[in-house]
Amino acid sequence: MMENALVELSYTEKNGMMLPGIQISNDRKSDCPLGRYGRMALEYLRENHPKRFMTMKMDGTLMEKMHRVNEEALIQIEALTQQMLQKEPMTHAGDTLERTRLFDSLRGRQKKSLSVVWY
Repeated sequence: MMENALVELSYTEKNGMMLPGIQISNDRKSDCPLGRYGRMALEYLRENHPKRFMTMKMDGTLMEKMHRVNEEALIQIEALTQQMLQKEPMTHAGDTLERTRLFDSLRGRQKKSLSVVWY
């Protein structure tokens, strides 16, 4: 016979609704939405390393790590952008269309050269 396990939850009221005070990671900061590269890393880990994904999920370190991956990717992208702009400086700084083309070109090349440790 199985006993009912009672879990005590704290609730907070938001817009007239009582929401349970639960979180999906060990750190409250890690519960905020992931950025683009964090989501890509999460999907990669889920599809290619399911055991590691489940282990990190169960011990509460998954979201914290995915946020770190996202931050590292953004730092690498900024560094790559600066390097590429030094090699190919903007000739027409006032021309918005030319500036947009240059940045689109840089983003395409950055995606190919981005190397992030996913897990």
